[in-house]
Amino acid sequence: MIVNVVFPIRGSLIQSQRRALLDIHLQLGRASTPRHQDGVNEFGESPGTKYATTPTTKPDCHVTEPHNDWTRRILFPTEADGNLQTKLRPVPHRKLFDHDINYEQAHAVNDVCSNLYGTLPYLISGPPGTGKTKTLVETAMQLLNTTTANHMLICAPSEAAADTLALRLKLYLSTKQLLRLNRPGRADNEVPAGLLQYCYIENDMFYLPPFRDIMGYNVVVTSCRDAAILAEAHLTNSDLWTMQRNMASAFNPEEPARVPPLHWTALLLDEAAQATEPDVLPAISVVSPPPTYPSSSPQPRFVMAGDEHQLGPRTASRNPQFSTSLFARLSNRSLYKTHPLSRQNTTPSSGPPVLKRSMLPLTYPPFTLLLRNYRSHPAILSVPSSLFYSNTLIPQAHTPNTPLQSSPLWRGRSAWPLLFLPHYGTDELERDGSAGWYNPSEARIACALAQQLIHQSAVHQSDICIMAPFAAQVKRLRALLRAHGLWDVNTGPLEAFQGLEKRVVILCTTRTRLRFLAHDVASGVGIVGQRQKMNVALTRAKEGLVVLGCPDVLGTDEWWRAWMAFCWRNGAVGGEWEGPREGGVVGVLERALLAKEGQGGKRVLGAKADDGAWSGEYEEWVEGLRGKLEEEEQEEGERNEKEDDRLENRGRE
Repeated sequence: MIVNVVFPIRGSLIQSQRRALLDIHLQLGRASTPRHQDGVNEFGESPGTKYATTPTTKPDCHVTEPHNDWTRRILFPTEADGNLQTKLRPVPHRKLFDHDINYEQAHAVNDVCSNLYGTLPYLISGPPGTGKTKTLVETAMQLLNTTTANHMLICAPSEAAADTLALRLKLYLSTKQLLRLNRPGRADNEVPAGLLQYCYIENDMFYLPPFRDIMGYNVVVTSCRDAAILAEAHLTNSDLWTMQRNMASAFNPEEPARVPPLHWTALLLDEAAQATEPDVLPAISVVSPPPTYPSSSPQPRFVMAGDEHQLGPRTASRNPQFSTSLFARLSNRSLYKTHPLSRQNTTPSSGPPVLKRSMLPLTYPPFTLLLRNYRSHPAILSVPSSLFYSNTLIPQAHTPNTPLQSSPLWRGRSAWPLLFLPHYGTDELERDGSAGWYNPSEARIACALAQQLIHQSAVHQSDICIMAPFAAQVKRLRALLRAHGLWDVNTGPLEAFQGLEKRVVILCTTRTRLRFLAHDVASGVGIVGQRQKMNVALTRAKEGLVVLGCPDVLGTDEWWRAWMAFCWRNGAVGGEWEGPREGGVVGVLERALLAKEGQGGKRVLGAKADDGAWSGEYEEWVEGLRGKLEEEEQEEGERNEKEDDRLENRGRE
């Protein structure tokens, strides 16, 4: 049987992406001619990939002026494009707008403003709760006030994320300096009330301001999609610079040609790992210099903040060539991934990675790793830090002393606030035609847990969220919660909670039958075999995490096996389940928690005191962690020496 299916696609969005792709294509072709050697061109990409449209010969145009390769450096950066660092960088000292900026965040701001790393994308890698948006906002304000970057474009993949950026920036900028650019079709009630005065409205619709006005704004905040409005209005760097240069030459033909400055001097992109590459191209085409713009003149800065280990772009395609973000693709290039200061090459420690004089010279790192988590209890962070972030997360959340900390739910070592509840109730398929999976017994347990937290631990309903990977289970949970009067408990799918946080998270994994796992993985549903979903689910909680799941199903996933083993080793398992004591690697935070427990410590590790000041116990935690690491380094050195001796003796034999 043949069925015709029509998928509605916004034509304007597709057209804007096509125009941006064509513009980028032409600029790449003008900038240089890729030379294929051993099947790899100078952009570091193999023929036949999704970039196969990149021309292998120069386009049919004759350009005699020098070519600017900014676009190629941004999309296909190589180590040869970076600057060489020959001396240690100083501790950043600058007057900050946000006084809560930490050491790593300050280094990111300082690097972007000084631009010592060269004309490259600057990546701010921020795990959950480490302050990516805060860093990007401070960067924008420092660029405006300490550099010649007078006009910048700031984007985010979603309207909500763009609104968040504008709300934070409006604390420092006036309505003459900041514009929140919206497409005409957006409803005004979707925009936060505090932002409407920063928008331009004409004929009861959002609109593009007059030319003189928009040229006067210092910061334009918009979604990646709506950045195409600027390109369609010919307000790109290429259009404006060419027009200004040609007009000056027309009015003063006898004078030497003067090189005018670019209008857009920086592009900042938040939540960059959630945007597909076609989504980002319109914004890049706005800021990209024309091919004839001198490479010796100041180049636009391009900064992205994101986390490639959380949920990526939401696309219908399962092909990683189309569902991988620009941020994730760049993170995997050797310039970032194999750099001596990259996350995978960083020794776990109680502080930021240290660049030693003996490591110089090396390519100046065009990235910053954010390490300090201000959201979650160390026990909640332990496994995600080990599995996804090379043991580099440093817990610095302030957890108040409340009845939740002494809840009878927490039965592990020193009552660590997480719990795994093995559950074997059968998952079922809806019979109303929606074909959705739900688990009635799991839903009842989750509802009972929420009631227990509210009545016994004095947790407000709004401080609890229940997540489930299947829409049918979300629907059943909501109906059950409302039947018990729990209207304010936040319930939804995993994807809805990226970027959010709650005091307590109850995670329902729902699936209890092995026979359907292969279909789940192939379809990208569920939470087994979905490491990014797992990471998001486990890192939303601030003070308490409960996971309901079938050990047999979760045990098929190496990542979940490591998490269950962590819970079993530390007594954080409900029921009589005999789980695996071993699985994965015992992470740095787990070792530090155990070391702290051995010292009789009762406070949350890494937390501030109730008065907001760092207590002496935090220094004890740091020293204990540093001591454990030094012991491991010494043991590793002894093992290496023994192995060297063994190999030497074998060689003599």
